[in-house]
Amino acid sequence: MIRAELIKLKGSKAFLLSFIILLAVVLLEFALSAIFYRYSIDRLGWIYYFTNIDFLVNIAAGFISYNILTGHIFAREYQENTQLFMFTTPVTRVKFYLSKLTVVYGFIIVSLFFVLFLSALLGICITDRPLTMAIWAYQIQVFAKMCVMHAMLIPIASFFAIRWKSIMVVVLVVCTAIFLNFIYKSEWYPWVVPYLLSPNEGSAIRHVNISVAWLSLSITFLLGLFLSLWAYQRKD
Repeated sequence: MIRAELIKLKGSKAFLLSFIILLAVVLLEFALSAIFYRYSIDRLGWIYYFTNIDFLVNIAAGFISYNILTGHIFAREYQENTQLFMFTTPVTRVKFYLSKLTVVYGFIIVSLFFVLFLSALLGICITDRPLTMAIWAYQIQVFAKMCVMHAMLIPIASFFAIRWKSIMVVVLVVCTAIFLNFIYKSEWYPWVVPYLLSPNEGSAIRHVNISVAWLSLSITFLLGLFLSLWAYQRKD
């Protein structure tokens, strides 16, 4: 089933758009660092360079990219009128849901570490500052945490795609979530948690209640998983 989902993504505009959005983040920060000395790695260091990329991914780009892909994967069966064929096969709907979720999670992991490695590769081209093992190891931890947090927000997006059978509903929800990211910085608001915890955990920007932040994410993940499976189990 996972292979079938991957085949469906071949040539998909939603998949291409999801990738381009993340690539744009890397190229934007690279261009700023390469063109303007005040934003350069030589002046501000590697941590500043990576932190800007982390910020853009965590506050907006990641949500747009991953939720566009999620909306496409979960809503396309309804938009193409193939859901009846899919649901009359001997495979349970739970397995169908999990296979689609696995594809999204695979994309999150691959794309985030692609962003990390490409950022490092491009950064090396514009600075003589060494990319030390300490910095590299820290960034791997940051991106691994980002993978987990963004993955935990996917089930609630999949519910909207399944329930309303439209990618546009998911896009509307995501746009609202991103807008609130800029004005609502509470740990109880799950869509801002990736920004609060990675890479700003322990920073002087603000005190972050780590337990509340993870609780917020966990509740959202479990609620989204329950609602998505419930929506998938309903008869069409």
